[in-house]
Amino acid sequence: MNFLTPLYLVGASLIALPIVLHLLRRDVAPPVPFTAVRLLRRSPLERSRRHRLRDLILLAARVCALLLLAGSFARPYLTGAGTTGRATVVAVDRSYSMAAPGRFERARALARDAIDRAQGDRVSLIAFDERADVIAPPGSAAEARAALASIAPGFGATRYAAAFDKAAELLADERSARIVVVTDLQKSGFDGAGAVLPDGIDLLVRDAGAATTNLSVSSATIDRRRVTATVRSFGPAPRTVDVRASADDRPIGVKRIAVGATDAVDVPFDAPADVHRAAIAIDDADGYGADNQRFAVAEARALPRILLVGGGPIPAYGFYLSRALTAEGEEGPDFDVRTVTGAAFAAMTGAEVEQTAVAAILSTHGLDRRVADTLRRFLEHGGGLLIAAAPEVDPSVLSTLLHWQPALDPVETTNAGVLAASDLRHPVLHPFDAVAANFGQVSFDRVWRIDPGSSWRVVARFTGGAPALAERSGGPGRILLFTSDLDRHWNDFPLHPSFVPFAQEIARYLGARPPAVSAYLVGDVPPGIPARPGLAREGSRTVAVNVDARESSVERLTPAEFQKLVTRSADAAKPRERRLAEQSEAHQGYWRYGLMLMLAALVVEALVGSR
Repeated sequence: MNFLTPLYLVGASLIALPIVLHLLRRDVAPPVPFTAVRLLRRSPLERSRRHRLRDLILLAARVCALLLLAGSFARPYLTGAGTTGRATVVAVDRSYSMAAPGRFERARALARDAIDRAQGDRVSLIAFDERADVIAPPGSAAEARAALASIAPGFGATRYAAAFDKAAELLADERSARIVVVTDLQKSGFDGAGAVLPDGIDLLVRDAGAATTNLSVSSATIDRRRVTATVRSFGPAPRTVDVRASADDRPIGVKRIAVGATDAVDVPFDAPADVHRAAIAIDDADGYGADNQRFAVAEARALPRILLVGGGPIPAYGFYLSRALTAEGEEGPDFDVRTVTGAAFAAMTGAEVEQTAVAAILSTHGLDRRVADTLRRFLEHGGGLLIAAAPEVDPSVLSTLLHWQPALDPVETTNAGVLAASDLRHPVLHPFDAVAANFGQVSFDRVWRIDPGSSWRVVARFTGGAPALAERSGGPGRILLFTSDLDRHWNDFPLHPSFVPFAQEIARYLGARPPAVSAYLVGDVPPGIPARPGLAREGSRTVAVNVDARESSVERLTPAEFQKLVTRSADAAKPRERRLAEQSEAHQGYWRYGLMLMLAALVVEALVGSR
């Protein structure tokens, strides 16, 4: 007998209460001197014994009622009364490495044998690569055997974690369970997320692979008038192969190359100018067919433009902000940053300003009334405006140009404290969730203290209470106000590592989005794009879809090595045991009987006590 909530058994200690009361209520008559004892009426001994018997019955009834109440709340159940039989999940690898000659036919035979051996079990069938799908839900072996014919190798890469997660979900409420994995034991299947299997689920591995060689086109790029492919060999011997290339659906050449064992060769092809898309292909009858081709798209990297409006005869502000926004990532800078004087900005036409994604006003020197119409049109077309407080920023000029009512009327204060992220859900601050404490290293000597009222939404504050970053709507466009400067006049923010990501997140939020992705792996394609290699349309753009090159490796594991790489999680098994206990207890419902017996004990106590 087990209990689902054994803590309630502590309440059983309350049985001491009626026992103590029973002992305290024992009436012991004190001796009283009396002269004429012969005048007292005789009291039969049997009547006293009946009183003692009644008291004992009352005590027993009250003790039983409390014990039954505590036991009912503890929700008892029998562990041996659960679901009978065993559940088996057969997981079949459908990654593109399974398309090697004869490999998937062997996998089907091993899966069919695993299903046949699960006699009397509830059998489920799943197919997995980067994700796992239930092909046959828990049922008979005949249903799983019939569904096996629908599985075929695809274009995904092996990820054992997906298979184990789906199997654990199917076996969550089973007391006796096992999973049979039919795979070619690709070592790359353990890359990325770890494979975790709860304790209590048996694991059997069936090897459907064999030693093989493979050639793959691991990458393809377009650089101006040149298309370059990388051909990689996996195997113990050198290989010779013809590499074919096409650009914009026209052949541009065939080259025969020799690739050394476990080596790679870059193969360049001259192409016409303005090549937009390219395809590279090879023939490899002994390897995996899905990685014999690679696709590439040349996207014009049109960087979003950010305009920094400085002051003086030459741009005096924006040095640190410009460097932060042009900091190069893996593929170069994400923004095209230009710095202009206030007078030059005032002379720009509305059409010129509208080519800008974000404008940052770092000084109002040189701005005149012409800028008001320019900024209005800029915000109406969805532009983003950043304003940073600085010695040369006049709040009355800003209020006039942007028609703010009430006008901005800040008070310069000192010792504002450090920056505190008030709303980590805001897109600007959300990436800093784990490192928001880094803002605490920045010293702000002077800031604007503003009254946000109903016009501004405060995104971040200083620890002194003053708003640090505030937002307001400018129609379709957005306006952000940073109440200290961004050029080291009033703080040392630009000298800290958090300044660069902070500036770039502001730019992205205000509308300066980096260029869209032009290539996807099969497992990462968004909805609407077929999950197969090739060139596809995403809205008005052409994107390349390729297989994951890690799956091209022929490095394999033994079944024993596979077992060692699977993490057994006792923590993951605990919720499963809890669900099994809840399932058993709910099915048995012994607590109901306990409450009924408690009521019976209370009835007996009432009847005996009323006499």
